[in-house]
Amino acid sequence: MPLKKEIGILFGIGVAAAIIFGPLWWRPVVPCVAGNLTARAQARVPDNVKEIYFDAGNMQFGLGSAAIGGWEGLGDAIAAGGSVWVRTTRAESAKYFTTVSNRYFQSNGFVYIPLDREHKSSLRLEQTTPLLELWETLANQYPEGVIFSGYVQLAPLHLIAIARPAIDGHPVLKNAPSYYTRPMESAQEAWAYVVGIAAAKSTTSRSDHAWLSSLLAARPDRAGNGAGLAHVLWLKSVPDMQLPPARDNVQAVGQLVVETTKVIKGEFRLFPVTRAGSCDDEAIVRY
Repeated sequence: MPLKKEIGILFGIGVAAAIIFGPLWWRPVVPCVAGNLTARAQARVPDNVKEIYFDAGNMQFGLGSAAIGGWEGLGDAIAAGGSVWVRTTRAESAKYFTTVSNRYFQSNGFVYIPLDREHKSSLRLEQTTPLLELWETLANQYPEGVIFSGYVQLAPLHLIAIARPAIDGHPVLKNAPSYYTRPMESAQEAWAYVVGIAAAKSTTSRSDHAWLSSLLAARPDRAGNGAGLAHVLWLKSVPDMQLPPARDNVQAVGQLVVETTKVIKGEFRLFPVTRAGSCDDEAIVRY
């Protein structure tokens, strides 16, 4: 074997090993974090993001809080297919608590996968699986965390969404009744596009994973090893599995109720968490 070829192979192996086993700064950023997830959990909008807009066109998919047309409409959101889908919380709007979409949005906390990242594996679900059981499976397989997306059929589907913007410094978890003022929405069976993240509870409690802890906020009274969060686009009919969610097929966006939701079948693309970073050169729009 020519010396140059040997050197090339060894160099390639060395780079791969450094990415997998080396310092955190060598590893690719997965997921990207827009805004400040701790501020999101505390219902604050940091000064450094108040005038910043993000571009869903530079995201494969994502989840968190988003606002279209001003912070007074900040609500639960999903990014998919070049658009962000938001359950708007602007009380004086004629579209209050409906699902709206746009390419550009504001956010005090959002996690996403950029366009150039490739998924590492897939998870095909072919038998009914409670969402809590799915958290356990993913947390055991990916204790450091995994972010995923895909179309699934749910039976039942149960979702909730905040109904007023979490921007006044009153954390959502500690003041849930004042945010979740609308009843849970349900369907005996429905197709949905899901974006979620799961990790082991031991990981979310570590100081170096504060962003994950702020996002998942696992309840200490919940049994099991897994912690997770899933936002969902509730679809009106069976989707084209090869395409992003179609605008006219989206019924609502919200957060899946983990304790009562079950997955019948579907497939997720999986992106194991390596390290969180801003990636802001790709998604930030400056006016």
